[in-house]
Amino acid sequence: MTGLGGTAADDARPSGDGATLTADEQLVDDVARIAASVCEVVGARAAVVSRVVDDEWLEVMTVVGAPSEGISEGLRWLRSSLDVVVAEAEQVGRLHLTGGRRLSYAEVPTSTPETERYIRGHLGLLLAPLLAPTGELLGVLATEGPVEIAHPAPGTCELVELYAEQARLALSALREHGVLHEQLRLSYAAQAVLDSASAATDVPGLLEVVAGALGGMLHARGAWSCMELDAGVHAVAAAEPALVGERLGADVCSLLQPMIATVRQEQLALTDGSAPLLGRLAEVAGFSQAMLAPVGDGTGPSGALLAFRAKDDDEWTHDERTAMFGLGRRLGTVVDQVRGRHRDQEAARELLRLDEYRRDLVASITHDLKTPLTAIALNTELLEADGRLAEAGSHPVDAIRRSAERLADLVDDLLALARAEQGVDPRVDLDLVEVVRGACAHAEAEATLRQVHFELDMPEELRATVHPHAVARVFANLVTNAVKFSLPRGRVVLGLARVDGGVEFRCMDEGVGISPERLDALFDVARRTSGSRGEELPGSGIGLAICHRIVTRLGGRIDVDSVPGKGSTFTVRIPC
Repeated sequence: MTGLGGTAADDARPSGDGATLTADEQLVDDVARIAASVCEVVGARAAVVSRVVDDEWLEVMTVVGAPSEGISEGLRWLRSSLDVVVAEAEQVGRLHLTGGRRLSYAEVPTSTPETERYIRGHLGLLLAPLLAPTGELLGVLATEGPVEIAHPAPGTCELVELYAEQARLALSALREHGVLHEQLRLSYAAQAVLDSASAATDVPGLLEVVAGALGGMLHARGAWSCMELDAGVHAVAAAEPALVGERLGADVCSLLQPMIATVRQEQLALTDGSAPLLGRLAEVAGFSQAMLAPVGDGTGPSGALLAFRAKDDDEWTHDERTAMFGLGRRLGTVVDQVRGRHRDQEAARELLRLDEYRRDLVASITHDLKTPLTAIALNTELLEADGRLAEAGSHPVDAIRRSAERLADLVDDLLALARAEQGVDPRVDLDLVEVVRGACAHAEAEATLRQVHFELDMPEELRATVHPHAVARVFANLVTNAVKFSLPRGRVVLGLARVDGGVEFRCMDEGVGISPERLDALFDVARRTSGSRGEELPGSGIGLAICHRIVTRLGGRIDVDSVPGKGSTFTVRIPC
């Protein structure tokens, strides 16, 4: 005889073939051993253990011996059959025995003279309903005859009742494991839906993701989701399969609002069993069962989730209703995030469009300014060549020339800024020492006028693959800026060296310097930095901004170290 053993092992244990069993498999194995023991104790030809599926059905989970034809694991039978048999059976303790009766699957032979000592002279069934402490039916242990009860061996009924108690404990543990497993499954599935939905780029895309995943989470045959674009504004919807969406339409979202208010109050998804309108919607969608949950907490635009099942499918469980309500509530936060991200992306695209428009406008205006400035410069030269004006004094003409030159410099700077924002020229191999010398030549006239001399700390040649025009513009702007802000008879020290991953250009002056509070705005095109003399000096004030943008586009960086009254040092590092 097989011993009773434990009803539920705490740890995994090996099976007969050496394989390790899970907790649920251990419990099922325990139930099978219990059934075999009962079969041996009462001398029955078969023992069957069934567990409750729902309010209507029981399902065979273990079969031992040689049962009636057709009985196998997974077979379902009506709970009402058990109720009828138990009502008409003879009760011995907690056991019920009957003869000449049949369940929906079990055939019981008719009586014969040789079987008079069995219950009422018939072969029969022994049934032990397995009840929870609350009286709730968990399952039933049954044996198929012959079952001797007229003269049972001492303690037989008590031993069968003990086995039945062990089976009850095992079924109770299985149910608890099943409930926990289902709750965890729903929780993980809901989180997967939220993770997928959060990756959507807009609300319609989010609804499509949710409708596609909701069916799998709830074992539903159809799903539908909707969301108002804004509070009180028309809604958008998505469905899986698409035919559900064609049958319902987005306008259904407004019809659900009264039921949504009820669901939020009860904190549990609503089913067609308590809401006839949901049943009608299920029929319109081509199904028989429906479950509804709101999206969000009611503080913003409203939305809803609908799941559908067929008539013969299982009814919605409490855990499923709880999970769907929780999903809808958390989905409201995801909707807000997706909406916010979409608004940010739209704002960024609009800013890019505006910035592109600004660049095009600046480039267009500066190009248009070049023509009249060229005419002004040419006519100024003609006026300066006129001897009569020279005799009368040429101060007005000199003023016109200087103003035209400053305007031309401003136009050149604006064009350079536009080019820096649009991109840089192709890379070529060149000698950067010659580029630095070219920058010095560009500022030579101003340096001579101010008696500023250059000191060069460079090798004879330093070749690198760079963007020539962009690098030349940076070097020229920095050298010109250093000369402009140097004190008379000062010096500008220029250094060039190769560093890890690129080259470094250093430009140091002994000029007015920059105060610490003005360093933050140094490369801001909208704010010209001024020192003690900066506002008196000519120039557009955007040369450093141009340098910063060009260097940034080249993938490098530009740093400044300045002491007011002593001068500034600009360091440029460019990858090559």
